[in-house]
Amino acid sequence: MSVATGGSEAAAAGGGGGNRVFFQSPRGGGGGSGGSSGSAAREDSVSAAAAVVQVQQRRHQQGKVTVKYDRKELRKRLVLEEWIVEQLGQLYGCEEEEMPEVEIDIDDLLDAANEEERALKLQETLVDCYKPTEEFIKELLARIRGMRKLSPPQKKSI
Repeated sequence: MSVATGGSEAAAAGGGGGNRVFFQSPRGGGGGSGGSSGSAAREDSVSAAAAVVQVQQRRHQQGKVTVKYDRKELRKRLVLEEWIVEQLGQLYGCEEEEMPEVEIDIDDLLDAANEEERALKLQETLVDCYKPTEEFIKELLARIRGMRKLSPPQKKSI
């Protein structure tokens, strides 16, 4: 595969069918068809600096995303989810990889009108479990009491 981004004279200078990549000079000159080695080194350092700036900008943007959530609430949610996985493993008598498809949506439970509705949703989810689930359901309902539903982060308008 041949990629030519330096214009028609750069592609023509390539001659054969080998794999060649041509870079266009940021100032529009040279075309990559044979300029001095100093300009090639300068172009490499400019492109490397631009890549570093892009990575730093991405990291900065990623950092902003987590600030939009309440970290304490996220940590509580993570601990609860780990506990649920552990308990389901005990209820089904298997490892997480072997567990049947069981989905317990905490936000869905929090949307329920009352404790009875939450318990019914959990019982429906765990209908194929052969072990008693009452203690698990009671404990889970006690653990989610007082939790808030996590909403997606709000986008800032510029």
